[in-house]
Amino acid sequence: MKNIAVIGLGRFGSKIAVTLSQKGFDVIGIDSKPDIVEDFKDLIDQAVVLDSTDEKAMRAIQMDAVDVAVIAIGSNIQSSLLTTALLQKLGVEEIHVRAISTLQQNILLSMGIKHMINIEEEMGKQLSSSLTLGKTGRFVQISEKHVLMELNVPVDLVGHSLKELDIRTTYKINVVGIKQFLPEVDDDGEIRYTSRMMEIPDPDYPLEESDVLVVVGTDACINKFVKAYHL
Repeated sequence: MKNIAVIGLGRFGSKIAVTLSQKGFDVIGIDSKPDIVEDFKDLIDQAVVLDSTDEKAMRAIQMDAVDVAVIAIGSNIQSSLLTTALLQKLGVEEIHVRAISTLQQNILLSMGIKHMINIEEEMGKQLSSSLTLGKTGRFVQISEKHVLMELNVPVDLVGHSLKELDIRTTYKINVVGIKQFLPEVDDDGEIRYTSRMMEIPDPDYPLEESDVLVVVGTDACINKFVKAYHL
């Protein structure tokens, strides 16, 4: 299991640190603000208050022994770059850096950093694609051109099976799951709906109006499907 350091425990960095810790990774979180570190000391393996540009302090917590470092520092570009350079000096092989400007990205490229995180750029891509596609459910950009998204079953497809519709051939998108909403009666006689994912869609299953299709494809192909059924 990899040892991972997350430097900068703001909203972005803390989410990464806690999620990785929950997945079983050994995580050390670093921030210069004591009040922030205090909030996460019980949520990750180790939370430390220190200046990530201080070589002596970083060596003291054995940063040269971590497998992966994520520099999640936001607005302080100078601190981010100095921390990056120090981690390289300490021999950390895999470094991921949050970049907030083109200039910072260019500097990181010149330093040989391959893994850059641009939250604003990714959010912009997702929002523009979401608006363009007129999506009806959750949306995840999984490559430069491909997306995974949830779409309500168009009225015209209700009662038809995937085998009949042959969506893959017609629209060049894959239905990788079907989310069903099933009615249940509770102890008070109230009807509630619970969702269940059909992870391997039955090709002969007749689609219902309440179903949600989980599809994967290029922006262009999904857009074609969305427009064809006015979603």
